[in-house]
Amino acid sequence: LFGLGLIPPSHSPATTDAAVDLASAFTDDAIASSSQRALMTASEVATTSSLNQGDFMILAGALSWSTYIFRTSSVAKSYSELDLQFSKNVLLAVMYFGWFLTTAVTSLLAAAASASTSLPSLLASGTWMEALAPLWSGWASLPVWVLLAYSAVGPGAVADLLQQSGQKEVSASESNIILCFESLFAAVCAFVFLGEVSSAKEMTGGLFIVMAAILASK
Repeated sequence: LFGLGLIPPSHSPATTDAAVDLASAFTDDAIASSSQRALMTASEVATTSSLNQGDFMILAGALSWSTYIFRTSSVAKSYSELDLQFSKNVLLAVMYFGWFLTTAVTSLLAAAASASTSLPSLLASGTWMEALAPLWSGWASLPVWVLLAYSAVGPGAVADLLQQSGQKEVSASESNIILCFESLFAAVCAFVFLGEVSSAKEMTGGLFIVMAAILASK
């Protein structure tokens, strides 16, 4: 969103690589560990085998991410990495706070309706904390804060800074090819840390994603 209005669209083949990301979304959505699939009931399998709202949300996310990659290639040449990261973090903070505020108000209204009382009465009684408790149920857990810190520093900041810096030197198509190896890295980490072994079908799908990205950049 930050980059869409700054500079006119670049001449990179965004449409082609967007299709690659959309295809990867379909493939990634179909991937699950063998143990998870074994625990699924017949109804759950039927549900996950058909397109639903979640699938379209993932597709929208893939399209947005593809747009971000190509806009970054143009914007990164005109702004410093720190400026871009600061702007992105501020925008995300505003959006996440709005998301949290909406969820909190919805939870309070639901709690008031369940107790057959008004929202001011619920707030005055002091029971509103119980209604909001599920929103931060892990606040007292040290592992939760460690994971949040890692997510913010690693994927949230360092990875973005490296990507923005790298896209100053390479084209959007080359960036897309490199970023497609995320699936490979995820499979390796899943094997090393979780003991998950990718099936032949999953590995074939991942290979097609990488091959499609390479062909799209030709």
